[in-house]
Amino acid sequence: LKCHNRALHIIEHSPALGPENPDYARTLCDISDVYDDRGDYIEALKCYHQALNVQQKTLSSGHPDVARALIGIGNVSMHRAAYTRARECFERGLAIQERTLGRSHPATATTLTNCGLAHEKLGNRQEAARMHERALGIQREALGDTHPDIARTLSHLGQAHEALDSLDKAFECHSEAYSIREKMLGVEHADTAYSVGRLGTVCRRREDYHKALEYFHLGLAINEKTLGHMHPGTAIAAHNLGAVFQRIGELQMAHDHFHRAVEALAANRTGLGPDHAFLVYARESLRRCQDAMGGPLPAEVRAC
Repeated sequence: LKCHNRALHIIEHSPALGPENPDYARTLCDISDVYDDRGDYIEALKCYHQALNVQQKTLSSGHPDVARALIGIGNVSMHRAAYTRARECFERGLAIQERTLGRSHPATATTLTNCGLAHEKLGNRQEAARMHERALGIQREALGDTHPDIARTLSHLGQAHEALDSLDKAFECHSEAYSIREKMLGVEHADTAYSVGRLGTVCRRREDYHKALEYFHLGLAINEKTLGHMHPGTAIAAHNLGAVFQRIGELQMAHDHFHRAVEALAANRTGLGPDHAFLVYARESLRRCQDAMGGPLPAEVRAC
């Protein structure tokens, strides 16, 4: 950030460049990227808008730099849950990329994926799936069938099919994503664990509880090795396993996994907040399981 700010100062005070030069806007976008990565979304948005204002004065509306700023605003808007604004910016950036880079460029595919994610958040499930399918087609042509970006898009497409209750299609997407990630990233990787978790979720929804248990056990083991026993991701994996045990009537096993999830999430309450949605949900799962077993919640859980 210090280097980018220094570059910005030099450009701003250069007689040959100045604050209304495209290089000034590019450097503002670089600064915005850093703020976005840090989670400082207010500053990121401010710099992206400042860059866009400069670009609109100095460049044509269809210039690739304009697309970069628009897509940056879209990304920050997604982080801030401003999904309609994000979709609008992604679609404007996509239109520029299709004209300047082409409809089969990997960067175009990435923006299609972002559009799909915004549509998912807005409840436009069919449109989300369509965007992810288009992105996947481009990536297969440009990157081959085993690139990590293919796995990421397959994962998004699988979740879109889950939302549409197309569980067989969802399973196919998550299975292929898992195969790619296991091959390219290894079995002990967080992304691999995520694909395993999605497969478990689809099997649970298909009432194939035996397979769901297999996938959730594997996902929990990977998370324990890669994230640690008290990480929120491990807690969610434990909760998922508990939910399947509860479905098949193994209440003690369900209770133990729900209890573990609550403890891990409560240990991270400083980062998550005491009313974090999944912590509240895990507490409720544990309470219902305890009721089914005919006993009160343990004192240490009531204190969480």
